[in-house]
Amino acid sequence: MTTRDRYMLELEGMLKVIPEAQRKEWLYDYYIHFQQAVENGQSEEDAARELGDPRMIANELLLGYRVGQAEKNNSFGKLSKAVFATVSLGLFNVIFILGPYLALAAVLLALWASAVAIGIAGIGIVIESLWNGTFTIPQALTIGLISSAVTILLVIGLKALTTSFYNMTLKYLKFNTRIVKGNNK
Repeated sequence: MTTRDRYMLELEGMLKVIPEAQRKEWLYDYYIHFQQAVENGQSEEDAARELGDPRMIANELLLGYRVGQAEKNNSFGKLSKAVFATVSLGLFNVIFILGPYLALAAVLLALWASAVAIGIAGIGIVIESLWNGTFTIPQALTIGLISSAVTILLVIGLKALTTSFYNMTLKYLKFNTRIVKGNNK
């Protein structure tokens, strides 16, 4: 098996999660690189060395793809995949991307859970007061309305905060991708 074939098999194997059309387009570019290198009198080994480690190339391509998917779909699942693709590029990313992302995502999740809990508590107070008379009906309805208003305000604020977190994470991932690729634009 030639150096080119081994290189391309390794690269293709690492890109299996990418849709076939996109994967073939990327792989074609690398086949062309090998072809042009040979036409210019360069060995396949030199061409492979010039391209670099296929694992690093695959990780960079996956990162770009994942960030693009997260940008298009506005999905935390896609964003998480992009974050984990970034982590595969090195220890620096584990410390400066994964840790803060998980911490901030956990805080957001806790805030959303608190907002839901406040809304449920207001409903629970009204129902409990109707059954057991803990509060008078006007008191229970007042507490329920206040609880609902606080929940609505929290949801509005958390929606804006969540959107900001999502967008800032995407911007940081793009910045990190440019740094990793050596493009400081």
